Amino acid sequence: MIPLRTDYQMTRTPVVNYALVILNVVLFVIGVNGGNPKVIPLMLDPYTPQLYQFFTSAFMHQDIMHLLGNMVFLWVFGNGVNDRFGHTGYLAFYLSGAVLAGAGFMMLGASRPMLGASGAISAVTGAYLVLLPRVRVTLLNIIYIITTFEISSLYFLLFQFVFNMWMSFHTGGPGGGVAYAAHSSGYVFGIAVTGLLLATKLLPRDALDLLNLIYSARRRHRYRQMVGAGYDPFNPVSSEVRSPAPRWVEATASTSAPADTPAGRELQLRREITEVLQQHDLPAACEKYLKLVQIADDAVLPQAQQLDVANQLMVAEQYPAAADAYQRFLKHYPLYEHIGDIYLMLGLLHSRYLHQYDQAEQSLLKAIELLHDERKLQLARGDLQALRQRR
Repeated sequence: MIPLRTDYQMTRTPVVNYALVILNVVLFVIGVNGGNPKVIPLMLDPYTPQLYQFFTSAFMHQDIMHLLGNMVFLWVFGNGVNDRFGHTGYLAFYLSGAVLAGAGFMMLGASRPMLGASGAISAVTGAYLVLLPRVRVTLLNIIYIITTFEISSLYFLLFQFVFNMWMSFHTGGPGGGVAYAAHSSGYVFGIAVTGLLLATKLLPRDALDLLNLIYSARRRHRYRQMVGAGYDPFNPVSSEVRSPAPRWVEATASTSAPADTPAGRELQLRREITEVLQQHDLPAACEKYLKLVQIADDAVLPQAQQLDVANQLMVAEQYPAAADAYQRFLKHYPLYEHIGDIYLMLGLLHSRYLHQYDQAEQSLLKAIELLHDERKLQLARGDLQALRQRR
């Protein structure tokens, strides 16, 4: 399975990654490759390593297939990491990954000289796994039939990591023809360093990074416990969480602030959203909603509130957040009587503003299937035809 592209939206031109790809290709073309015996001193020698070899070996390849395989991964995943790290940070990270991958290769008992950008690229893909685990990757399948399909980068890159770790200690280990040990070392470096940078906030956090996914999984477990105890997520102001064992107490009227826990902060935000929506303050509701989804990965408001917030985010031109809000609405309220309108809004968002054409096509096709208003149908068909011509 060969990665072709992702649906990550760039915020800057990844010039450093472009330069790395070009440099690798140019060096191979002019003869700095494994087929030239004169370059053997530039390979990483596990017995008498020289400092420069950790860098020079990372820009050499054995043959054209070795080069193409590495450059495909670097192009597909390096652009997004370059975007998130910035140019200087990405270059430093890439070169550090090359050095650490080479060191891991030697520490795991290598017996042959090493060349190739695989270790540094594994560090890059490890970083991608931590930074962008929910990005969709389009893969080319050439087993039995040639076809493409999409998968979450979390699953694809996690499989790559586990496969390389397994191969490092089995048939393709350090002494084999493929430097799986360097791949594994690069992955460990990329995952560990990127996770540390996020945890210490040296890299900007994102609501969909791997650390937040782990946190959200824990949160969902606690949330299910709250619901099992009687908490009503669609009426948080009036719901009460029942104690595990009933007891007689004297009834008193009081208002207490939620505990300073994720569940408590979520409950407080839900109350505040309800209050500002009752005051018709949609911008304030959106601001609090965006805070809510940062601490509650699977959060959704009551039907009318969720739709109001999604529409306001659209009006405020916060297109990624609006698309996410509409997606949550579709997931939790699939029987909404005007569900075709929601698919239409999503299609327009993905097509006109987010340039995610695969998602746009899916939403517009679903809208055409469900809509009955001729004007809306014409709008959906027009955008669908436009995006197909754009490809």
